[in-house]
Amino acid sequence: MILRLSLDLPEDAAYSRTARFFSRCLLQDMKVLETTIRDVENIVGELCSNVIRHAQSSATRFRVVLEYFEPMVVITVTDTGKGFVREDIPPVGTMRPDGDGGERVGGFGLGILEGLCDKIDYSVTDPQGTTVRVEKHLHYETQRDSDDATARDTNHGGIVNVFRVSKH
Repeated sequence: MILRLSLDLPEDAAYSRTARFFSRCLLQDMKVLETTIRDVENIVGELCSNVIRHAQSSATRFRVVLEYFEPMVVITVTDTGKGFVREDIPPVGTMRPDGDGGERVGGFGLGILEGLCDKIDYSVTDPQGTTVRVEKHLHYETQRDSDDATARDTNHGGIVNVFRVSKH
């Protein structure tokens, strides 16, 4: 592992940008291709947006963990909300409740998310909530950049413990 970053964030849309920013920083330093960096940012943004829009947790917080390895980044987002099972989500393009008490056509986010990921797993969090774990393979600007990342990828990678952001 090169680095493990854990963010404990309020369920507030402003903090989706924070998580996206942190997801980008190390990837830029490692000279990952910009298209891959944007994919990772979009994955993180969609995962955070889903929690903020749908989790409805009593804790009003969620955790984003970014684990950087030479070949991939592993993104895990955990909430303590009402939870869901992937198979129970209505198909893309069907009507569903919106946040204002009305209805909207939806279901596009998970499809986009799944299209950007190399692997995705959904699990129920005990006693409630959802954990989504995503793997995204990294593509580097040059072979030397990949080799440099390999040299940084050790079993004792840097760990940044929970970074708690307070809502103002």
